Amino acid sequence: MRIVYVEDNPTNALLVERVANAGKHQVIHYTDGESALAHYPDDLPDFLLVDVQLSGALDGLDVVRELRAAGETVPIFALTAYAMKGDEVRCLAAGCDGYLAKPVDIVALMDLFDTYAARR
Repeated sequence: MRIVYVEDNPTNALLVERVANAGKHQVIHYTDGESALAHYPDDLPDFLLVDVQLSGALDGLDVVRELRAAGETVPIFALTAYAMKGDEVRCLAAGCDGYLAKPVDIVALMDLFDTYAARR
């Protein structure tokens, strides 16, 4: 499965990449929303994982909103340190299919990737 991960923290990006690679998934990583959107048509991802708080003009939820407004139906999950009750609601309202809080549960992340890979 091709996963686009938008994350500006290199440590978090490395962790997700290692988890994905263990499941034989490919990760394409961007550090800002602008780059992710610019390359999205060429990447053809099967799954998108976005950090909510990003450096740059667009945050992760802006990326989600733009993709959904363009008609994209790829599964999108927010992965964020925002773990308050209303934050999950904000992510879902922006168009995310789900939400994972940081620090990420590695087993839950592996299960998530495997679940969506099986649906392909």
